[in-house]
Parts: sequence; structure tokens; C-alpha cells
Amino acid sequence: MRIYQLALLTPGLLAPITKTAQIKQSSKNHMTRFSVTRTILFVLISALCFLAPVTHAANLLFKSNFGPGVSLGTPTGFYRNGAWQHILGADKETGFSWPIKALGADFSGIQMITIDPVDSTSVGEYITNEIRQVTGPKGNLVNELFQNVKIKGDLGQAGSQAPLLINRPWTIGDVNDLYITYWLKFPADFPSKLTRDVPGAGWRDMFAFKTGGYLNDWRGDYRVSIVILKGTDGQLYWQTKGDNVANGPWPRVDYWTIDNRTVAVPVGKWFKFEVYWHRSKGSDGRFWAAVDGKEIVDYFGPNMGGYNLPITRIIISNPYSAGYPTVESHSTGLEIWDGFPCGEGVSCSNFDTAAPSTPTSLTLKLYDYATAAGVGLSWSASSDAIAVAGYNIYRNGTKVGQSTTTSYRDVIYGSSTGSLYSYTVRAFDAAGNLSLPSPAALTTY
Repeated sequence: MRIYQLALLTPGLLAPITKTAQIKQSSKNHMTRFSVTRTILFVLISALCFLAPVTHAANLLFKSNFGPGVSLGTPTGFYRNGAWQHILGADKETGFSWPIKALGADFSGIQMITIDPVDSTSVGEYITNEIRQVTGPKGNLVNELFQNVKIKGDLGQAGSQAPLLINRPWTIGDVNDLYITYWLKFPADFPSKLTRDVPGAGWRDMFAFKTGGYLNDWRGDYRVSIVILKGTDGQLYWQTKGDNVANGPWPRVDYWTIDNRTVAVPVGKWFKFEVYWHRSKGSDGRFWAAVDGKEIVDYFGPNMGGYNLPITRIIISNPYSAGYPTVESHSTGLEIWDGFPCGEGVSCSNFDTAAPSTPTSLTLKLYDYATAAGVGLSWSASSDAIAVAGYNIYRNGTKVGQSTTTSYRDVIYGSSTGSLYSYTVRAFDAAGNLSLPSPAALTTY
């Protein structure tokens, strides 16, 4: 991805050069000509440097639409007030597999936390999670992760929750730079679920990360959270906060808080949520988030705790509230990158509407085995206004895989029957734009 930036030469930069030329001019003529020539050369070289493209080398770490091949495991690992539910399988729409391997994760799924003691026979009375087909953000059928917290405690009490969680050991270092995006939908009656009539009943969780590793256990020293609050005017608004509420043994300290009442909280429709952070003890620390391309927070400053502990828990979304039950969450289209994919501080929502160019020169190589055939595909790379994120591979019009390179290996199972197989490839970018299919390549097996 290339972002072209033009830095204008300021008068302050030109002034010393002009002055030098004048001093030389007061000497001999050949010295004047040499100095002016050198000055012009310097300006031209400087301008060329400023015009050079800056490359944003963000890498896609994970992507899942909860598509075919992805399933929810049976809740397991029961403890007094909860259990763990793994998300499993290879997403045939994206090519990535659950559990998430990126970030050194040792768990990626749903932590089921209940207000009362539960076991395998009763946990479903409190929390249910389901992957199901629905009409998606762009009007087409997609799979969503539907979460429903049904018994949560009295009004004003947040006793049950079901965070979609990435958990990682504290021994493997920090997550210094990360960008996460997904589509989310709140039900149409969501505003009525929050109330200020009862103390503490007017909030719902959205996103958080927490650190861990204090005294070599799961307790941490820093948290950033985004919550939705109901104001005295009855309107919903965003609040982002950095604090030390990461299950550590210390009194609560709020380091910074940013309220946003300008960007509306979408209700009854899909919206694109994006979040990015750069961790630092200094002023270059950053936490940024946007909803449908509109910033809800862009904080610069320290975002480390007193012990500089690493991030161990990334709560992607969480149906967790002290309002009225039930607390529902609809999500799809999860992506994780190691930086801003569309440019530094730039939202990918409606940023890029142009599709990549069509892949060309698709070739096949057949590897015939006794009970299966391997088909090696290779093609020429596509180009894009921002960056090509990967390629979808289709066999006889059905998507069979995805690649981030210009090659792929497919397997046709079964003995040879002399059937004709047609392969095409389509490029896609970070915004999900798809190129036209490549010219088909044929093989017989």
C-alpha cells in the first residue's frame, strides 16, 4: 500500500540557502555559480525525497466471516461461574482457521461468565452462542456470531457476560501495534435496555484490552475500554477510558477518559467498528477507534501501566451490561492486522471502493495420485489503488480457498473420472472489493 505525501518546503528552510547564495555572490563569480547550482540541486533532491512514496506495510494476521467450516465447540473447562467455548475450524471463505494462531494466542473463543454457579446442564439458561446465516451488512447472506446473555442479575447488576476473547500468555511479550475491525449490530430495542432510573444500569461494553503477568499470574495493571452510556438526555454515547482495572490488587486509577457524543451509536443496523493501538510509555502512544468511518476516539499519550505489563486479553466484543436483559450481540467480518491497512490514522470504511485489477496468466499443473489429484495454480499479481490483500480461488465457480501469494494448491479427492475442472482467481483488497475473475484455466481429472 502506498500513500503519497507532499511536504512543502518552508520559508525557514529556504532562507539559509538564499543567504548562502548571497554570501558567495559577494565573492568571485565562479563561486557564485557553483553555490547557486549546488543550492538548486539541494532543493531538487529534497523535493524528490519528500515526494517519495511512504509504504504502509500492514499485514493481515487473521480474517473470518464465521463462514462454512467454522463451528462452536461444546462449552468446556467449567469452573464455578462459567466455562469456555472454543471457535473451531477453517473458514472456507477466508482460508484462516480457528483457533487464532496470530499473537501467540492460547485461546480464541467465548468465555462464558455467569452470575450463578453453572454446569453443562444449566449454562445454556444463562448464555447461548450460535453461528447462523443472516442478511449481512451489504445485503447478501453471511454467517454471524449471535450471542445472547439471558440471565444477568438484577437491574443495575452486571453479573453475566460472554466476551469474544483472544487470550495470550504474559511470557511472550506485548502486542505493540494492532488494528481490529468487524461488523456489529445492536437490536432495535437496544436503547430501551439501558436506563438511568436505577444507578449503574445505563451502560454496555463494546471493546477492551487488559494486561496481565503481575506476580506471574493473570492479573494486570492497565486496561483500555470502550463502553456505550446512556446520558441524562436519553441519548446513547461513546466513552473510552484508560485505567488500571485489569484485575490487579490496586485501588482504581483512571488515567484518561474521552467521551464522544457527536458520532451516533447505530441501532438496528450493521455498522463497521475499527480499533487501533500503539503501546508506549511516552507521548507517541495511541488508541484510535472509529464507527462507520467516523472517529470516536483518537488518544495520544502513555498507555502503559505502572509495571509495564503486556496485553494478555483482547476482548473483541462483549454482550455485557447492567441494563435490562437480554443482552445480544451480532457480529461478522472479523479482521486483524498488525497496523493500519488503509494508511496511518485512516479508516477503511468507504475509504476504498475500487476493485483490484484482474489476475492474469493463470496456469495449472496437475499432480495425479491414486485416490486424489493435486492442482498447483499460479498467476500474475493484481494491482490496487491501496493494496491487494489476497486472492480467492474458485473451482467450477465455487470458492475452494484463499491465498495471500500468487500461488495455491488445490486437492481434488477421488479417483480420476475424466471430468473437466475450470479454475478462476479473483483478487480482493482490505476493503473487501473483488476483482473480476481471471480467464479460466482448465484441467481434466
